[in-house]
Amino acid sequence: MASDQTWVSEDQYRGIRVGLRIVESWATAGEEPERELSRALRRERDPSDIVIGLATVARLLAIDLAAATGASEEAVLERLERNVEALQHPLDGARS
Repeated sequence: MASDQTWVSEDQYRGIRVGLRIVESWATAGEEPERELSRALRRERDPSDIVIGLATVARLLAIDLAAATGASEEAVLERLERNVEALQHPLDGARS
């Protein structure tokens, strides 16, 4: 028996699709990923869709990575935070 209920509203789905398009464009960009990221952001019309979409895609990726590795979502996000800090402070010592 099929259900007409969905997990997200049409507006939420639209935002998630926007975020996914941006991440896909950036991830498959080849030699100039920053330029493609900039283009992908400019192609989208609604800034709130961009923010909601990118945040949701990031969360879904953290959930998937946690499931794939057996780690908690919190542990995945803590590792991501350390990696982000290492981008800003690469000479502060090794981070894992």
